[in-house]
Amino acid sequence: MIYKLSNDAGKEMIEEEFGIPLRYPNLFKPNPIVNGFNETNLCVVTTENPTEISLAIWGLMPQNFKEDWHTFQDNANTLNVKLEELESIPWMQESFEQRRCLIIVTGFYTHLLENGNTCSYYIYQASGKPFYLAGTYNILNDGFLCTALTVNKTDAFLSSYHNISNLAPVIIPKNQASSWLNKDTAIDDLEDIIERPKKLNLEAKRMSNEFFLKNLTANTQTDALFVGFTH
Repeated sequence: MIYKLSNDAGKEMIEEEFGIPLRYPNLFKPNPIVNGFNETNLCVVTTENPTEISLAIWGLMPQNFKEDWHTFQDNANTLNVKLEELESIPWMQESFEQRRCLIIVTGFYTHLLENGNTCSYYIYQASGKPFYLAGTYNILNDGFLCTALTVNKTDAFLSSYHNISNLAPVIIPKNQASSWLNKDTAIDDLEDIIERPKKLNLEAKRMSNEFFLKNLTANTQTDALFVGFTH
């Protein structure tokens, strides 16, 4: 499972990379550490509105849910959702079939258990550009969106940097984006995207132990917090 993401790209880079505007540009702030255990927003492109980048609370809740985020997440951690959950839990199944989204990130953090200790890595696209992760979303009673990462088993590359779980986000290349968002895409084809994801050219950087203790902002110089570079 993955509970920390990064989206430290500027508004201009995001809009240029994906060719669509941010719906709420004044609310967007680059963030090198997006911690899912805090109530936080992610940039998403939705089935309902594929021509703009919207904001969604990270943590999927049922459609038209009335209570607050903490109430639900205290009872069910839905930052990450597996395919079998999307196909077997009725309210998640409806989300999977009707409301899929693309979550915009510049990377995500993995954790490796090694000799009784954990070390962390930052996984990112070699080009440094933002990319899409597969997600589903619902619309809450107050009109806000909420979302979850769609996760699948790690591949050989990610397994080298993430062994506290065997699950990682499903990456969606830009040439598959329209298929993921299209309501007419067959379930078998969606399953294929999840179970046999296309590969991006990813790289990994090992993080220093104090990285997640820092109060990072978009202006923080993070290079000093990387302790090594790994392909």
